[in-house]
Formats: sequence, structure tokens, C-alpha cells
Amino acid sequence: MSHLNHWFNYQASLKILMFGLILGSGLPALFAIAVRVGAAGDGVMSSDGAAVQHKNPALTAISYAIYALALVAVIIGVLYVAREFIGAHTGMYMLGAKPA
Repeated sequence: MSHLNHWFNYQASLKILMFGLILGSGLPALFAIAVRVGAAGDGVMSSDGAAVQHKNPALTAISYAIYALALVAVIIGVLYVAREFIGAHTGMYMLGAKPA
């Protein structure tokens, strides 16, 4: 079994697993929190049109901020995956990409 340590990096695999779990469950959870906060900020109307609970602009703003944070995380993730391609085709090497 000791020969497996030479070709398989357990520490790197654990880091990848933890990062994947955090982002794989963290971003959807962040989005769900934004939906819930946004719903709380919209207020509640009764069937006759009277406001049961008034709108809360602060909660709506927090909801939009959380949506923006999730969107930025997704955009950075896509750019990180495509960083070598973008660098090769545009000459803009970002997020750790190195010229070939």
C-alpha cells in the first residue's frame, strides 16, 4: 500500500473534496438564504389587498447583496476554470494563469 502514496496525493485530494463540498453546498445555500430574505422583505398581503406585513426595504437590499455575492462567486469560478483559454486567446493572464 505504500507505493500508492507516490502517485496519489491524499492531502490535495482532501483539499479538493472540502472545497467542492463548501462550494457545492454553500452557493446553493447562499442562494436559498437570499430567496428567503427577499420573501421576508416583500411583505404579506391578505386576500382583500390589505397589507398584513409591510415591506422591509432593508431585507430586500440584503437579499440583492446576497444574490450579487453568489453571482460574483459563479463568475469568478467560470473565469478560473477558463483562465488558460482566456489567456491564450486574449493575452490577459489572470487568476494565476501563466503564459505558455
